[in-house]
Order: sequence, then C-alpha cells, then structure tokens
Amino acid sequence: MPKVAPPSPSGPELTGRLRGVAASFAAAEDACGGSSSDWYEIAGGLVRLRFASPALRERLTPAFSHLAVHPDTTPAEQALTVNLWDSASTGVDPPPRPPVPEEYAAGALFHFSEPPLRAAYQPGLESLSIFDSEAGVAWHWVSDAFDQSYWEAASPIRQILSWWLDLRGYLQVHGGSVGTPDGGVLLVGKGGSGKSTVALSSLGSTLLYAGDDYVAVRVEPSPRIESLYSSGKLEPADVHGRFHHLLPLLTNGDRLETEKAVLYAHDHFPSQTTRGFPLRAVLVPRVRPNQRESRIVDVSRAAAFAALGPSTIIQLHTAGATAFSTMSSLVQRVSCYGLEVGTDVGAIPGTIAEFLSRREPPSDG
Repeated sequence: MPKVAPPSPSGPELTGRLRGVAASFAAAEDACGGSSSDWYEIAGGLVRLRFASPALRERLTPAFSHLAVHPDTTPAEQALTVNLWDSASTGVDPPPRPPVPEEYAAGALFHFSEPPLRAAYQPGLESLSIFDSEAGVAWHWVSDAFDQSYWEAASPIRQILSWWLDLRGYLQVHGGSVGTPDGGVLLVGKGGSGKSTVALSSLGSTLLYAGDDYVAVRVEPSPRIESLYSSGKLEPADVHGRFHHLLPLLTNGDRLETEKAVLYAHDHFPSQTTRGFPLRAVLVPRVRPNQRESRIVDVSRAAAFAALGPSTIIQLHTAGATAFSTMSSLVQRVSCYGLEVGTDVGAIPGTIAEFLSRREPPSDG
C-alpha cells in the first residue's frame, strides 16, 4: 500500500506545474508527429484517450477494448479527455513533479485535491495523474511505457477514472462482477478470498463478465454495475491448476515467476464482455478447499460491508470522504449473501446463474 505523503502544493503552484505538464505533452506530440485518439463509453460517458506515445497506447488500450465506440455513433456526451504519454519512448523531458523527501520510501503517494484540480504522483512507479474536473481534461504521464507494472497495464488510469466517476454518481470499488443482461452480482473481499476464481470461472459459460478486480457501482436511482476493464488476474498456481485451459490466453505467460497471470477477456471471449448491468446482489466469496460444490449462504450486511469497504479504500488511495457512506448505502440497498467456493470450478457459473434467476430487482428508493 503506498504511503500518502503530507506535502502538497498550493493551488497557484499546481497551476504553474500544470502548464509544464501540458508543455511536456505537447513536446511528446511534436516528437511523435502528433497524437492518436481512442474513444470509449464508460459508465454512460464518452472518454477520449489521446496518446502522444504509440508505445503507451499499445500497453494500455487492451484493458478498455470491450468499451470501444466510434465517437460519431454513440449518444453519450463527451465527458472526459485524457492526455497520455511517456518520456522513454518519446524522448521528451518529464513534466514537473513534486520533490520527493528522502524520508519517504519509493511507495509514497503524493495527493492534491483543490477543486477543480486533483493530482496523484507515485514516485516509485514514476507515474503522474492530474484531473481538471471543470475542463473535463486529464493528464497521465509515466516515465517508461514498457516499464510499467503488469497491474497498472491491466487497470490503467484508475485514479483519474475514480475522480471522474465520482462526479457522475459512481464509485470505483475493489471487486469483480458477473451476471446476465437482466442483472448481476458484485463479488467483494480481500485478496485471496476467491473473487478472481469466481469471476474468471465465468469465461466460456453463459454468464457475462464485467470485471475481476475493479468495477464502478452506483446506488441511485437504482443499483447498477459498470465495467471498467476486460482484464483478469490470477495467481500462477491457480492457472497451472484449476485454470490450466487459460494458459494459452495469457499475455504474460513467460513471466509467471514474478507476476500474476493476466488475460484480456474481450480478446478471447468477446461475446461475454459487457458494459454493465443492473446489480441484483452482493456476494462475499470464501474458498472451501474441502468442499466440491459451491453454494450460496446467508451473510450479514455488516460482513458484506467489511468485505467491500476497507479493501476499496486501500486500493483507491485517494477515495473521497463519501466513499464509505456510498458503500454502506449499497449494502443496505441490495441483498447480501456469502458464496462458498467449492473445488469444482466449472460448476460455479451455474450456481450463480441459478441464483440470479430467482432474484427480483431491488425496489427504488
């Protein structure tokens, strides 16, 4: 978990740095002969990723492929433009960044929030994100496109999307989600609880796949899940064991000694990826190694909140003050259950599908 560092620049200081950030992006455009744009519909809003770095585009866009749209054919409004570049492949100088005190480790995170500007800098990752909510513009710089961690490539620009989603009435949460067009479940729990096992067991089944690690949720006017990434991550031992059929689909099959296994569901199961669906229930998985069948069991709302809240706050790092209240409202609004995850992974989707077939939509209000 990154340590949040206390120093933060004043508004005028950050505004000055912002001019330097924009200049660095413009220099990258000049170095690469311009920029290219990819368009996506995320949570009902049109997001433009504007790359001045072909290398970074290659690295980050696979995670969003299931959300791609043509800007002339979608009714969604243009809500956000994100300018993305790196220094290594473009040859440009890095943008201005906060000085890093020696007493802070490489895991520090510098966070600034003074509306309409928000910023996060992680010196250990050499990653800078800035969001101007008033202009609907963001910047994302990294030192080296191909030196980014596998988890950053699998779930890009999380900080920027989190800030932007918050303005749209959505909260980015740490959880997976699968379901049907009529509704799905939110899978919540800390690492190792079985979220990924349940989510990735759906690939090749009748269920839709909305995400493995991060999704967006809203409570009003009715609970809903929105997909953010088509990526999925598994422990290498699980891939070599229960998910060996996914081995040929991995993007990093040659690096499993040091990385989690990563695959992009839309590349191999395009008919199963989804933009989102109504939320019918929260499920708290728990692995049962001595139990073959998976089954739905009762669990308290307090237990569901405990599985969702802390892990989301830890993962987001810069979550706003309303995040806990939103999650509390969510678990009060929808039904919450436990999911005992048995050893027969292939039967898990059927258990969830049968459960969903009996679920009624939550009432409004």
